[in-house]
Amino acid sequence: MNYLDDQRLVLETSEVYCTDEVQQAIAQEVTRPSKQWVVNVIQGMQESDTVKIRHEDFVLLPDTERVNRYWSVRHVVHKRYYAPCQSRLNLLAIMTEPGLRSLRDLRAKHLPILRNMYKMCLVKIEEETGLKQDQVMAYIHYPPSVYQLHIHFVHQPYSRSVRDCYRVHSLHNVISNLKMDGNYYAKADMHFQVSTNSPLYTAITKGYLKGDREKAPDTHSDAGKAIKASGDARTEGDEAQGGEQS
Repeated sequence: MNYLDDQRLVLETSEVYCTDEVQQAIAQEVTRPSKQWVVNVIQGMQESDTVKIRHEDFVLLPDTERVNRYWSVRHVVHKRYYAPCQSRLNLLAIMTEPGLRSLRDLRAKHLPILRNMYKMCLVKIEEETGLKQDQVMAYIHYPPSVYQLHIHFVHQPYSRSVRDCYRVHSLHNVISNLKMDGNYYAKADMHFQVSTNSPLYTAITKGYLKGDREKAPDTHSDAGKAIKASGDARTEGDEAQGGEQS
């Protein structure tokens, strides 16, 4: 079975995000031992020798695991596509604020921090690589792989984000949305791809069945079918009651 076969598109409303089921799934991810590296980086206990910028609001360093895994395979299997060293730019800016877990937690008060971080990182990248601002792509994944807000910086022309297109949110657009509405990401519906084997998919499905039944995930998904079936059953019950009254 192809690993893509179990991928589904779901719609996470703000109401579903706030359900106990989804919050518990996120809390489990935050405390997962394999995710504690991000805390170690913030506290200076890991990767300290690779840090590019250490600021009170963020830490900028290479996303070394991703770079080594992706580019080494690309170099061996697709040698004719191997790009110059500039294309290997793949940095992470990890925000240090406790509780700032993901895009959902950003508010208007974070705009000065985001703008300053963005500016400082672009200056550092140009100093070290010569890449200009319009050659660097800065984005946030939602849902994230690690629940401590972090921003990816990559060399834009060599980015391969098709598989993650539903998860990628341009930092420039994030800042623009927060300028329009400081609570934008607290209110927004988030449409993204997730594995049916993940705790988040299970939590979102339960969240819909428990609460918000009006906005369902893709009706082709198991969650969507469950919600549709539940809605149909209610409709039939209402029609039956109406017939009895008439």
